[in-house]
Amino acid sequence: MHTSVRNKLITLIILALMVVLGFAFALNNKQQSTIVSEQKRAFPEFISTALANSEGISSKQEITLADVTQHPYQLVNVWASWCGICKTEHAFLLKLHDKGIPIVGLNYRDNSGAAINVLSSDGNPYSTVISDPQGKLALEVGVIGTPETYLVDGDGQIIKKLLGVINDSIWKEELAMYFNGANG
Repeated sequence: MHTSVRNKLITLIILALMVVLGFAFALNNKQQSTIVSEQKRAFPEFISTALANSEGISSKQEITLADVTQHPYQLVNVWASWCGICKTEHAFLLKLHDKGIPIVGLNYRDNSGAAINVLSSDGNPYSTVISDPQGKLALEVGVIGTPETYLVDGDGQIIKKLLGVINDSIWKEELAMYFNGANG
């Protein structure tokens, strides 16, 4: 092969790799960013079943809006066992749970066995988990992806919607003040 052609081919391969790496980096950053929006709307009325109890054991307990509004403020975290980004925030949600922050899980379009396995093996940060295998409740709430977290007050009003991962900085900037300044 002629040296000039070989050098052009090597340059082309390097440029292609740089473009692929650039797209991968941009996609990863987009997935890790969290978008916060102020909301002033009611969490929808619903009747569903619990995915699991606090020990991760399957349950057929009925859940309604009253179960989501037991505290002055609580988080409703939309997650799924198949959601890789949800695994990123799981450890932080466990820390919040350990600090007494009330978190309700909304298990979105998931296999209940797989979801229960995640909670059993990785820990359960939720006081209760709403099973939403067809995504009907999530659609009514306004979910567009996982993970999403909603700050819901005791009157059933959605105060904030967070699209993306909750981490320490998002917690301190957007949510801690609703929970007496509790740090994550």
